[in-house]
Amino acid sequence: MYLIIYDITETSLRTRVAKLLIREGFERIQLSVFIGHFSPEENNVWSKLASLMKETPNNKIFYLRISTESFYAMKIIGNFQPDFDYLSGKKRSLIV
Repeated sequence: MYLIIYDITETSLRTRVAKLLIREGFERIQLSVFIGHFSPEENNVWSKLASLMKETPNNKIFYLRISTESFYAMKIIGNFQPDFDYLSGKKRSLIV
């Protein structure tokens, strides 16, 4: 489980990063914050992000690995209700 946070000033780069994360199965929880589950062996999302970020050295992406327990203990204020089982990788499909 990873929490990805970015600070990107260029709109086009910010859009490409967001679209990449969504395509890779991450869920947007705020404008520049994504959460999701993946196995590094199954996916090269980090190399794709690094490749995009080479364009501008002043932008940054932070990613933090979080435990499943920490994820399920997350407190939410507002109307965002994520599917915790889907995002944690416990189930493979999301029915909308």
